[in-house]
Amino acid sequence: MFEVSCASCQASFDYSPDDYIHLCPFCSAGFIIDPDEGAKDLIGDHYIIPSTIQKENLESIFNEWITKRYHNPGKIKSEFSILGSYGIILPYWVISAEAHTFWSGHSAKKNLYPGRVRDLASGFIKEEGRFSRRYRWAILARKSPKEHWGLERLHHPRESVNVDWEGFPLDETMGVQDEGLKPIYEAKVPFKYEQTNEIAVASIQTRETSAVARAKDQINEYHRRMVKTKVGTLYEHRTEIEVVGLHIVHIPFWYIRYSFSPKSLFKFFTTVRERRILIQGYTKAVLDAELPLNNSDKVMTNIVVCGILGFVSLTLSVFIHPLFYLLFVLFLIIIGLSTWKIINREKVDPETIKGYENSEPAGS
Repeated sequence: MFEVSCASCQASFDYSPDDYIHLCPFCSAGFIIDPDEGAKDLIGDHYIIPSTIQKENLESIFNEWITKRYHNPGKIKSEFSILGSYGIILPYWVISAEAHTFWSGHSAKKNLYPGRVRDLASGFIKEEGRFSRRYRWAILARKSPKEHWGLERLHHPRESVNVDWEGFPLDETMGVQDEGLKPIYEAKVPFKYEQTNEIAVASIQTRETSAVARAKDQINEYHRRMVKTKVGTLYEHRTEIEVVGLHIVHIPFWYIRYSFSPKSLFKFFTTVRERRILIQGYTKAVLDAELPLNNSDKVMTNIVVCGILGFVSLTLSVFIHPLFYLLFVLFLIIIGLSTWKIINREKVDPETIKGYENSEPAGS
């Protein structure tokens, strides 16, 4: 840590050399230090979205969420425990952009004239089109999206496209606010530490030029994948992106850590372990969550049930009729496939799993 004086109020405070924009804890001013000359430039267009969640409200949010997803709501209090929670306000570069896409390609004709044989000339039709969209595209202003769990894949588009980028359109991603509240972007106010409600604030580490470049790349790839859903073979794709605005916005998030300890027969098929929920701090929407029963738990249950049924089938094939032996073989195949699935899942590199790291902010 190093000490620097604020470019606005002249107060001294410690800062990290990893930070790009330094935030004064006394007057909330943000400024950039020129590494060569040491000059300090104050920044504008710095906002924060206040959190509408207090820590004491998290239990009710959790209970409402799990009640809709658990098959036995009456046992929630006895089978679920909240282990901890914390809030974090993260910085995002918000890039206002207009994207215009032009594309052309060909698709196989769905219908041919009676008696017509499909060939290269008659079996395909040329297609082309264009569309435009406006975005407030958010890019995390931290060096790693894995710093906090659940931030790598917040974009869930309406189209059937695979997402492998961390940016997202702000207005479509953060959930729907409570009745009477402004939409999330309109709720932003000039950044002041008084607006944080004592929630930890993450510093700004990445430059705006990097954020704009990443946003353009992600929007371009998003549009290309959208076009691929419209045409069989894509010949040409061109997206022109015009940036019309740029500012930094601190957005609040809350994390809940909970455990699931079933009292029914499921206790033999699942292990008690920590699970996590990511909640948007303004809209109160659950953005990501680890469910009580995951795929491994379900596969293990499948193995045990099929093992019991297989034993019963084998017994019946000996004492009742040989045809029951076919059911025994079928259950044996299912057990083998389920075991293979678990073994392959354990070979996955933990670094490739979304949100591998889960670090709470210091002092929270």
